[in-house]
Amino acid sequence: MENNSLNSPIDKIKGVGPKIKSQLEKIGINFVEDALFLLPKSYENRTKLTQIKDLVPGQPFQVEGEIIESKIYYPGRRAFFARITDGTGFLQVRLFFFSQQQAKSFEKGLSVRLYGVVRNSGNKLEVFHPSYKIFNSKFRPPLDDTLTPVYSLGSSKITQYRLRNIIKNCIEKINESNLNEENIDKTFLNEKISNLSIKEALKIIHNPSIDDDIIKIKQFEHPAQKRLIIEELITNLIGVKISTKKVDEMKAASINYNKELLISFYKCLPFSLTNAQGRVIEEIQEDMKNSRPMRRLVQGDVGSGKTVVAAAAMLTCAKSDLQSVLLCPTEVLAEQHFKNFSMWFSSENIEIKLLTGKTKKKEWEKIDQNLRSGKTKILIGTHSVFQERVSMKNLSLVVVDEQQRFGVRQRFEMLQKSKEKLLPHQLFMTATPIPRTLAMTIFADLSVSKIDEMPPGRNPVITSVMSNDKKDDLVKRLEIICSEGNQAFWLCTMIEESESLDVQAAESAKDWISKKSKNLKVGLVHSKLNKSQKDSVIEDFRTGKIDVLVCTTVIEVGMDVPNASLMIIENAERLGLSQLHQLRGRVGRGPDMNAHCVLLYQGKLGELAESRMAAMKETTDGFKISEIDMKIRGSGEILGTKQSGGMELKIADLMRDAHHLDSAEKLANILISSPNEVEILMKRWVGNKQNLIAAQ
Repeated sequence: MENNSLNSPIDKIKGVGPKIKSQLEKIGINFVEDALFLLPKSYENRTKLTQIKDLVPGQPFQVEGEIIESKIYYPGRRAFFARITDGTGFLQVRLFFFSQQQAKSFEKGLSVRLYGVVRNSGNKLEVFHPSYKIFNSKFRPPLDDTLTPVYSLGSSKITQYRLRNIIKNCIEKINESNLNEENIDKTFLNEKISNLSIKEALKIIHNPSIDDDIIKIKQFEHPAQKRLIIEELITNLIGVKISTKKVDEMKAASINYNKELLISFYKCLPFSLTNAQGRVIEEIQEDMKNSRPMRRLVQGDVGSGKTVVAAAAMLTCAKSDLQSVLLCPTEVLAEQHFKNFSMWFSSENIEIKLLTGKTKKKEWEKIDQNLRSGKTKILIGTHSVFQERVSMKNLSLVVVDEQQRFGVRQRFEMLQKSKEKLLPHQLFMTATPIPRTLAMTIFADLSVSKIDEMPPGRNPVITSVMSNDKKDDLVKRLEIICSEGNQAFWLCTMIEESESLDVQAAESAKDWISKKSKNLKVGLVHSKLNKSQKDSVIEDFRTGKIDVLVCTTVIEVGMDVPNASLMIIENAERLGLSQLHQLRGRVGRGPDMNAHCVLLYQGKLGELAESRMAAMKETTDGFKISEIDMKIRGSGEILGTKQSGGMELKIADLMRDAHHLDSAEKLANILISSPNEVEILMKRWVGNKQNLIAAQ
C-alpha cells in the first residue's frame, strides 16, 4: 500500500459498493482517512451477559435466552412480539419496523442473544428494536472480546454493523499508511501530554479491549481519547487564531445608522424594547460603522427578544441600500421570522423575501433576479440559501440564528455570496449561553453581547419532576388546561439514536393519550412525516385546532405558540441540561401566562441526571443553567449539537473537556508556527478547504 493510501476513495475498501458509498458520503466519508476520523460517540459492552432477573429499566444490557413465543399482531398498527426466558425471568421483544423474514427467524425453541435498552411496561420487562443474533443452542456464538463502538449515522441508512466492518477494514491498513503524524506526535511527547501516537490512539478508540478501563472509556477519559480530544481542540484554537488574524486584515462596508430611523422603527413595534435589547442594538450599530468586519455573538435566553435586535441591524443595512441575510436552522423558524419581519417593516418600503426548500421554481427565479439586481434588501432562509445559484449584489450583513447549528463550511459559503470585495459583517445569535471559560478560548475572536433581561409579562415556567409510573395523572391536567383554552406539547425523546424508535415512541404516546381521553384533540409530528404533513399539523396547532402536540425534538427551535402553557418531556433524564432548558422555553410565551414543564423519567435517576433535574427545578435563568452544566460536566449539550463555534467536533466536547483547554492552548501556540502541521490538522479535523476558517 502506498504512503498516500489514506487519500484513496472509500470504495477501494472491501465491502463498499456504489450504494454503500452513497450512504457513507451522507456522513462525510469520501476517503479512507475520513472513516478513520469518524470517531465513536459511545460504546456498548457486549463482552458479557446479564441475567433477566438482574436487568434495570432504562439501561442497556446484553441478554441471552430461549424464544418461547413470537407473533405478528395489530394493536392499531402492525407490530411484532416475542418473549424469551433464560430461566431467571421473562423479557418481551417488540419490533415496529420489520420484514416477514425477520418475524419468521424468531422460531420457537431457538436461542437469541440481544442488546438493547430495557423498559418497564407495567410489571413486565421489554425491549424495543434490539440488535440481535438468533442461533441454535448447540452452536452458541462467542461473546465479543472488545467493546462495541457506536457511531453517529445522521441521515445515512447504513447500519452500525456494516459501518463497523468498513472502519475495521480501514484500521487494518493504518500501519502501512502515512498519517504525516511524526512532528505532531513528537510535540505531544515533548510536552509530556501523551505518549500515544495518532495511529495507536485511533486503533484503541475504534476497538477498545476489555482489558482497557471501561469506566474511563465511557467517561471519555482514556489516554487514547485524551490524545484525540486535545488534538481536535488544538485545531479549533489554531483556527480561531488564524481566523482572527485574517479578519483583522479584511475590510467591510461602513454602515452609518440613523437614530431617528431606529426610534421610528421602535414605535411601530407591538411591544416595548427592554433596556438590554436597546443596549445590544447600540453595540451592533456601532460595530457596523467600522470598516473592519463585525463578528459579534448575541447571547440571550429563550424569549429574550434576539430577533428584533437582528431586525434593527438589517433595517439599517436596507436603508443604506445594502443587502442582508438571516439564516435559520429550520423552515418553521424561517417562516416565523419572515412573518414577524413583514409585520414589523410594513410601513417601510423594503422588499423582504423567504427562501426555503419549499420555494417553487417560478418564485425562486423571481427572488434570484431581485437579489442579483439589489431590489430585495432582506433575505430570510434556511440551508437553501447556500445553493450556488443564489447570488446577491451587495451582501453586507449575515445574521445566523442559533449559530451553533451551522457548520463552518456553510458559513464560509454564505460569505462568498457578496460580489463586492468586502467581507460582510457577521452577527451570530444563540439562546444557549456560553460559559466565560469557553468564551475566552474557542470564541475569543468574537465580541459578545448579552440580552440579560426578559420582556415584561413573561412569568417563569414552573418545573416539576415525575416518575414515568405516574404519567396517568397528567391526562387530567391536560384536559383542565386545554378546557381553559391553552395547549400543550408532549415531547418524546429518543431512547437510543434510532429514527425508528423515535417515531415509535411518538406514535405510541399519541395512541396512549387518545385512549386515555376522548376530549383532547391530539396531533403528531415526527421525522418520518414529509414537510407538507409536518407543516399542516404545526399550523393546526398554532391555530388552536389541536390541543396536544405529540412530537420529537423537531420543536426545539422555532415553534412559537402563545397559547402553549404545558410542556411534558418523556425520558427527560436522557437530555442535556441546556437542551431541556431550550425545550422548556417553548411554553409560557403568552403575556402573564402561568406555564409548567413536567420532566418524566424512566427507572432510577443516576447522579448526573438527578443534578440536571434539580437544576431545572431550581432556576429558569439560562446563564445560570449553563454555569451549572459546566460544573456538573453533563453530556455536553451546552451547544445543542456537536458543533462549537461552527467547527463540527468529532470527539471533543467543550463542556466535558474544558479541563483540557490549557494543554490544547499550549500546543496550539507551538504548532501554529509550522504551516505543514497546521495544514495536516485542518485537513484531518475540519476538511481540506482553503480559507474555511475565515468563516469560523
